Amino acid sequence: MASILMVIEAKIATTYLLEQIMTACRVHGVDHQVKFLNELQIDDITPDTIPMFVRCGDPLVLSWAQLLVDANRSYIYYIDDNFWRIIGDNPLAVYYQHPIVRKSLKFAVSHAETVIVNSSELATFLSRFNTRVVVLPAFFDFSIIDGVAQSSVEEIRIGFAGSPSRVDDLDLIAPLIEPVLERYPKTVFEFAGVLPKAIATGARVRFFPHTGDYTTYIRFQASRNWAIGLAPLVDNEANRSKTDNKYREYSACRIAGVYSNIPPYRGVVKNGETGIMVENTIECWLDALSILIESPEKQKRLAELAFFHVKERYDLSVVSQEWGNLFTKVDRERSRNIKPLVNWRFWCRKFCGKIERYKIHILVTYRQGGFYLVAKRVARRLLASA
Repeated sequence: MASILMVIEAKIATTYLLEQIMTACRVHGVDHQVKFLNELQIDDITPDTIPMFVRCGDPLVLSWAQLLVDANRSYIYYIDDNFWRIIGDNPLAVYYQHPIVRKSLKFAVSHAETVIVNSSELATFLSRFNTRVVVLPAFFDFSIIDGVAQSSVEEIRIGFAGSPSRVDDLDLIAPLIEPVLERYPKTVFEFAGVLPKAIATGARVRFFPHTGDYTTYIRFQASRNWAIGLAPLVDNEANRSKTDNKYREYSACRIAGVYSNIPPYRGVVKNGETGIMVENTIECWLDALSILIESPEKQKRLAELAFFHVKERYDLSVVSQEWGNLFTKVDRERSRNIKPLVNWRFWCRKFCGKIERYKIHILVTYRQGGFYLVAKRVARRLLASA
């Protein structure tokens, strides 16, 4: 049986999803464990273990990747975002623009035995670092929404759920809110996790706090009985490299979606059949919403066709076979001519990596909230360890 060690930086939606697919791969001869990068130890990587670094850009991943390369050990790297092309001055962008993080990412990706992505756009970009990039299909676990009770309402709910980092994408639909509410008295907008800039909440504009638990997040969407789901994406290289997660989530929850006409949705959503694709103009977005609001029959038909398309193409039990095949192939072809993992250079690199990661986190925190936020978080850390 292939033994995969998932190495993660934090528990986020991506790592939860990967744990789903890894569990499903067990019937295909793949076992797995999960370890946080900052807790990883030499003994965790046995001669039969294949590490899989998941979205790791922390300086610590550089020392581990270098150690594995020196010992002729195979490892896998999974990535679902183009960190090189994240723009802006938000904390996420500041972090991934740091030279040390860039160096760690480049080395870890360049030397991986296999790089796994879910987007052909991202695969094309990463091929400049590594020719061994494999595009595997994304997936959805329908079991997590089994038994979810939907609220029964007469209002027409239009929804969006996402992390605070998606706020710039919501600029595309913010101008539509007022005219839609005025034209269609039964409409309500609901935002979970992030609210468009300069939009105030009220009786017909609702906000729900962000949750880091993926199951809770998906079950929330399913329970709200949204008639229409919004999937705006500003057209830039980072967004074009994303996965079609909004299509999978909306469709699984039987929500008719409106999607920006760029990858990752272009080529996946069948326009007018399983969703509506729109150019990123106010007129196009308003026209698409008007069509679905004014035609409940079309709205329901789109939602049903999308549900069956996602069920057939993305169901976890279907997709896991392809993932399992890749892991067993990497296990079968990995080098048996390996060396011991311990050497003095690794400990030096690891120590330096820890120093760098603290410096980067301080920099990001300072850019986010100045000296006050740095002092507050340092004090909180000291109190927690006391």
